[in-house]
Amino acid sequence: MKFKMVAAWQYAKKNFVFPKNIIFFGLVLLLILGFSTAVNLIPLAQPATAQVAPLSTTIPRYAVTAEFGRDRAGSDYTSFVTTSPSASVCQESCINDSRCSAYTYVRPGVQGTNAVCYLKSVAPPLTPNSCCVSGVKL
Repeated sequence: MKFKMVAAWQYAKKNFVFPKNIIFFGLVLLLILGFSTAVNLIPLAQPATAQVAPLSTTIPRYAVTAEFGRDRAGSDYTSFVTTSPSASVCQESCINDSRCSAYTYVRPGVQGTNAVCYLKSVAPPLTPNSCCVSGVKL
């Protein structure tokens, strides 16, 4: 077995002729790939320029906290009654109102049969109260 493997290797080494056209095509391929890579990197080497575009007209989005079992009494500039069983309506109203800095959502049954949402111009201090969910715009 060992003799046959050595003989096969010697035969291949002696009789294998590397075609010259493979070397030529390999060099051509390397030149093409090298040139295309250089062309693709040229825009990266150019200095950055400022883009002139119209000002954005979108409304900035804010993050608003949700503080369960907390009340922020005072500084109300508006309030509304809602049938929503969660504070998300109040939270969204605060996000979409530029004057709102904080909110308090009073659960249904505390101040009537429906829930009440209070939007606040400043964020008053927190007080513990199980009737409410409050939040602050960050």
